[in-house]
Amino acid sequence: SPVATYPPNRLGFYDMTGNVWEWMRGGRHKERIVRGGSFVDSLDGSTNHAATLGARATMHATTTTGNVGFRCAKAPQRRTEYHYVLHDETHHGQLAVEDEFGKRDFIPQKGWEDVEFDEEDPVIAYDEDGNEIKGKKRRVVLERRKFSNEL
Repeated sequence: SPVATYPPNRLGFYDMTGNVWEWMRGGRHKERIVRGGSFVDSLDGSTNHAATLGARATMHATTTTGNVGFRCAKAPQRRTEYHYVLHDETHHGQLAVEDEFGKRDFIPQKGWEDVEFDEEDPVIAYDEDGNEIKGKKRRVVLERRKFSNEL
């Protein structure tokens, strides 16, 4: 069936199984594992397996039929995430160096991007003793975290 022929499941995924038996990664044997089901399988018992994600079967690695294939998937574009930290120039140095012509050059630091900050509106925070700490906002790129077994 063409992509998105059927409605998505409760999690919003389309077409998770049912078009072809999908080859699974791994194994060095002549018999390979396939999962799912295909367009020739049905729930009424007229064929051998119901089309579910839990269905597994073994096939010889050289099997070629119209109902066995593989799924192509592409990882999404990396989404850059930021958070803001308080930058105190007395402890951390200047955010930018200005030359005699008024050009500002940001000092490169690991994990920090060129940022927009408002010098007239300093961020005010408080230390453990309740004293005010004035500084500027700096946008910092968060390190990428892997939540699953990404390829």
